[in-house]
Amino acid sequence: MEPVHYSLQAFLRGVLILGLSLSLFAQIPAAPDASGFPSGRKVPDFPLTALSPVFISHPAFEFRGIRIGDGMKEAERKFLALNAPSRFSKPGLCGSDGISRIETCTDVLDTGEYVNMTMLDQRVAQIYVSTDRRTEGNTYSSYVLALTTKYGSPDKRETKYYHNGVETGSSGEHLRWLNGDQYVEGSESERTIRIGSRALDANIAEQKEIYESN
Repeated sequence: MEPVHYSLQAFLRGVLILGLSLSLFAQIPAAPDASGFPSGRKVPDFPLTALSPVFISHPAFEFRGIRIGDGMKEAERKFLALNAPSRFSKPGLCGSDGISRIETCTDVLDTGEYVNMTMLDQRVAQIYVSTDRRTEGNTYSSYVLALTTKYGSPDKRETKYYHNGVETGSSGEHLRWLNGDQYVEGSESERTIRIGSRALDANIAEQKEIYESN
């Protein structure tokens, strides 16, 4: 009977050890699977991939509160109010050049700048400001300073040169700020500032080409 007694004790001892082992194993966290989360547990409720960084862009380009894409009626009101009414200043003009879908507003400000605003399909599409040495107050340099203060350093800065067979010279510095499809350009030699959109520029050029071919 002793061999049977010892065998029964060994069997019970094995069952006890096995039970303790299973109890300890249940307290050990499950190993992570390929996803990086413990297998057999609920996956945290957030995306596995990192979020793409937020695109930081310039503030919207504008001239005296007028932006590319603004509606024609409100833009014309702002444009015609650029000059303070007086007996010495003439109001700006807005109207059609005869080109389908295009209208323009022009004015010469009290400080000497010539300003032109082009609208396509009753939306502002281009803004052009021309200064010269006679401009009082708002010179080309003061415009560039204001643009740099508001939009930061230009995204592109270059100086172009020419050679006409006799002499070599510089056409001055060209500056460009970018914000998606829109841009602001400054030309030192022409003393001009342009605000526009590459897509709208192409549409305007197409409309002018159609008009000239008829």
